[in-house]
Amino acid sequence: METCEGKIDKEWVELILTAKQLGLTIEEIQDFIKQSKSESNKGRIHENHK
Repeated sequence: METCEGKIDKEWVELILTAKQLGLTIEEIQDFIKQSKSESNKGRIHENHK
């Protein structure tokens, strides 16, 4: 498993492995990440319009 730069991000690997150990599916992990990105972007939009 490699990133675009050719390096493994050990923290991400640990996070995914922990989620899998807790019984989360790949789809649930992907949904969580997508939701987090969406919420993060909403905050940025709000901050830019102050």
